[in-house]
Amino acid sequence: MIVLRKKRLILIGSFLCLSLTAISLKSAFIRPKTVATVTLPVSNKVIVIDAGHGIPDEGDNLLK
Repeated sequence: MIVLRKKRLILIGSFLCLSLTAISLKSAFIRPKTVATVTLPVSNKVIVIDAGHGIPDEGDNLLK
Protein backbone atom coordinates (compact mmCIF):
# COMPACT_ATOMS: atom_id res chain seq x y z
CA MET A 1 0.00 0.00 0.00
CA ILE A 2 1.27 3.45 -0.87
CA VAL A 3 1.12 5.95 1.93
CA LEU A 4 1.10 9.58 0.82
CA ARG A 5 1.97 12.01 3.51
CA LYS A 6 1.21 15.70 3.47
CA LYS A 7 4.79 16.68 2.58
CA ARG A 8 4.88 14.23 -0.33
CA LEU A 9 1.52 15.49 -1.65
CA ILE A 10 2.72 19.08 -1.47
CA LEU A 11 5.93 18.14 -3.27
CA ILE A 12 4.08 16.32 -6.05
CA GLY A 13 1.55 19.13 -6.41
CA SER A 14 4.30 21.75 -6.56
CA PHE A 15 6.18 19.77 -9.19
CA LEU A 16 3.05 19.42 -11.33
CA CYS A 17 2.25 23.13 -11.07
CA LEU A 18 5.82 24.10 -11.91
CA SER A 19 5.85 21.75 -14.91
CA LEU A 20 2.56 23.07 -16.27
CA THR A 21 3.72 26.66 -15.81
CA ALA A 22 6.98 25.96 -17.65
CA ILE A 23 5.14 24.32 -20.55
CA SER A 24 2.66 27.20 -20.75
CA LEU A 25 5.37 29.84 -20.76
CA LYS A 26 7.41 27.96 -23.35
CA SER A 27 4.49 27.72 -25.75
CA ALA A 28 3.51 31.36 -25.14
CA PHE A 29 6.90 32.70 -26.22
CA ILE A 30 7.26 30.58 -29.34
CA ARG A 31 6.06 32.68 -32.25
CA PRO A 32 4.69 30.91 -35.31
CA LYS A 33 6.46 31.58 -38.59
CA THR A 34 4.51 33.77 -40.97
CA VAL A 35 4.42 33.35 -44.72
CA ALA A 36 3.74 36.22 -47.08
CA THR A 37 0.90 35.52 -49.52
CA VAL A 38 -0.56 37.25 -52.53
CA THR A 39 -4.29 37.68 -52.91
CA LEU A 40 -5.86 37.93 -56.34
CA PRO A 41 -9.37 39.09 -57.15
CA VAL A 42 -11.79 36.22 -57.70
CA SER A 43 -14.83 38.10 -58.91
CA ASN A 44 -16.77 36.46 -61.78
CA LYS A 45 -14.88 33.17 -61.33
CA VAL A 46 -16.00 29.72 -60.25
CA ILE A 47 -13.91 27.93 -57.63
CA VAL A 48 -14.20 24.14 -57.49
CA ILE A 49 -12.77 22.26 -54.52
CA ASP A 50 -12.22 18.51 -54.88
CA ALA A 51 -11.39 16.49 -51.76
CA GLY A 52 -9.36 13.95 -53.78
CA HIS A 53 -8.83 11.32 -51.12
CA GLY A 54 -6.62 9.25 -53.43
CA ILE A 55 -9.26 6.86 -54.71
CA PRO A 56 -11.57 7.26 -57.71
CA ASP A 57 -15.07 8.48 -57.06
CA GLU A 58 -17.93 5.98 -57.27
CA GLY A 59 -19.44 7.97 -60.18
CA ASP A 60 -16.39 7.24 -62.38
CA ASN A 61 -17.32 3.54 -62.60
CA LEU A 62 -20.73 4.35 -64.06
CA LEU A 63 -19.24 6.20 -67.02
CA LYS A 64 -17.12 3.25 -68.21
